[in-house]
Amino acid sequence: MLIDSLSFYISFLRKNFTEFCSEKLSEMGLTYGQVFIVIYIGKNEACSPKDISKALNLDAGHLNRTLSKLIENNFILQKKNENDKRANIVTLTSKGQEVFKRSYSLFDEWDDLVLSSFTENKKEELMGLIKKVAFSQKENILK
Repeated sequence: MLIDSLSFYISFLRKNFTEFCSEKLSEMGLTYGQVFIVIYIGKNEACSPKDISKALNLDAGHLNRTLSKLIENNFILQKKNENDKRANIVTLTSKGQEVFKRSYSLFDEWDDLVLSSFTENKKEELMGLIKKVAFSQKENILK
């Protein structure tokens, strides 16, 4: 028996999305958790680990271990900040750039798979409703 609640369906879809991404990302040598760090770096070239930690709400220790793995697997480079020798700057390698670009098509692939039986109008309607729910929660949190 399925529980008829938004939270149940969101949890179900998230699990499905995570499994889909994990399978595809493992082919590239990346984990699901690592891809969001790569995406952040790709969108914010030459950022600091502190920026990443704050934006993605990640514990500094966990982030440092993940960054080490990404460096080891040649997805990112880390160097000293020219303006502040105590701080590091993180950038994507060419391999990291490829994964960054591929991640967007991966998200689109999943959307297409999950929404394949929907018309374009129904997809737009669904996205509008989901955005409305998401943004209403953001406003409630900020109050």
